[in-house]
Parts: sequence; C-alpha cells; structure tokens
Amino acid sequence: MNSVIVFAFILLFQVGIVFAQNPYIREGSIGKQKEQIEASQKDPLSFRPIEKWVGEKFIFLPKPKSLQEFGYSAFSGGKERFDHPTYEECVGRIGTIIKVTDSYSERIKIQMDDNGQIYTGWGSESIADIAPVADIDYTRAKWLGKTLWYAGKEILTYNKNTEELGSIKLRKYLAVRVVDVIAGWSSDTPIRFILQTASGEEGFVGVHLSGTNVPLILRGFGRFEDFLLIENPRVTHKWSEKVWNAIDEEKVFIGMTAEQARMSWGKPKEINKTITGNVKHEQWVYGSGSYLYLDNGTVTGIQN
Repeated sequence: MNSVIVFAFILLFQVGIVFAQNPYIREGSIGKQKEQIEASQKDPLSFRPIEKWVGEKFIFLPKPKSLQEFGYSAFSGGKERFDHPTYEECVGRIGTIIKVTDSYSERIKIQMDDNGQIYTGWGSESIADIAPVADIDYTRAKWLGKTLWYAGKEILTYNKNTEELGSIKLRKYLAVRVVDVIAGWSSDTPIRFILQTASGEEGFVGVHLSGTNVPLILRGFGRFEDFLLIENPRVTHKWSEKVWNAIDEEKVFIGMTAEQARMSWGKPKEINKTITGNVKHEQWVYGSGSYLYLDNGTVTGIQN
C-alpha cells in the first residue's frame, strides 16, 4: 500500500516537472486587465479645473522653515488654532479629493489616504499649499536621471539653517542633469527640479507642468517649457555664432527671428498685435520699459 502511495507521489512530481518545463502548458489564471484610472489622472500634461478634481490625489506641500509655524491656513479640520492643520500634521501627506462645491469657504474636501481624516479647503480657482500628485509622478518618471537644457542664467540654492536663498550663475541653455524631482514650496510652482551641472554644482528650479491648481493670473509663468528643454537647442537650431553669442548675453539685434528673440529675452509679459496690409506688426512688452517690435516674425525695433 505504501509503495502505491510513493509511486503516485513520484508520478505527480514528474508530471509537475513536465508542466513546468513544457512551453505549451501554463498553470493558473491568464490575462491582465487594464487598470482603471480616474479621468482627471489620465493626462497630467493637461490642465484640470477644480471642478474636475474629484477622485484625484493631492499632496500637502512642504514650506520653508520660517513659514512652517503658520501651518496650512487654507484648510480646516486640523489641530491648530482656528482649526487649521499644523505643518507637522500634514506635510507630505497625500489625500483624495472627495467633494468639490461652489462655496468659497468649503471649496473642496480632501480625505487623507493614510487615516481617512477629512479636511476642508477654501478658495476659488485654486487651493493654496497642495499640488496634484499625478503631475509630480509623471515628471519623476519622465525626467529623473535625464539630461535637460536649462533656459535660465541661474539656478537657486537654499540654506536651511540661515534660510538664505543663493544662486549659481550658468551659461544659457547649459546641459544639466536631473538628480531629483520633489515637491516644491508653492502650488504655483509645485514641481522642484534638483539640477546638477557637469562641474558638480547643484541647485533647483520650481515649475508647474499642467497649470492645475495654479491661479489663472500665474498660469502663463513658471511653466516647464519656459525653463527646461528636452533637446540641445544648439544642435536643433543651426544658427550663426553671432546669434548664439547674443542669446548667451541676453541681447537682441535687428533681424533676429521671433524664436531667437524669445530665447534671448524670454517670454514677453504681453504681445500687442496689429495687421497692416500683408504685414503683421507685434509689440512685445517686457518689464522696466523694454519693448521689441516685430514685422512678420522678424525684429525691426528695440526699445530698452
């Protein structure tokens, strides 16, 4: 009897080996369904108005040391005076938006993912001190460890002990490596790129990716594409040395194209357009009384 049991066991063991080695046999369940994602989180590159936030995850942003004592004053339901959450209570925590109303004082309700606690946020088109997690996650997955080209002339540094902001001067459109992507201090620029130069200097720049939760008046500023390029512009644009030298020195000269002028002086605060016959006239308005005048996309006048 025992020999029969042993024989049966050996037979089953051998069958198991055959199944394991046979490329045409697969045990267990088969198939993987597409994970269902909330509509608001499908495309972190697109702007999502506050009315579409239900189901989307937001993170409570960190603050510089001098502002931590004030906590999160745009929210109620916490432990701080006047019912505000303290900094220690919420920093870095993630919650899901469960309700959006038309009431300014109770614009959103966010339920924390870790303990289910609910906070109420006030505001209109944006809510202070929080940022969409989808935007940060997308940025980390897309550019962490990659090389980008920085459009500015300096990146910032921060000393937590003295609270001083410093800066590192750079050549325009210098190649920089993205060594980290973290949450920034402000919902206007909630994504902080930690950038490293080839010489080892390290600093940061804050941007927004989609404009979600950024006030309308600030949505045109601090955009990713205003600060960082995904391709080396000196390779993609076969411009003369004269043009590139002017861009490096943030100068504009008559005859520059609109793209060259923008790369040198940056995005204008305002553009006034008129059309006369076949000519499109543009006035680019910068700060401190600086203007550029363009006809059909070519610089024809400079006021500085």
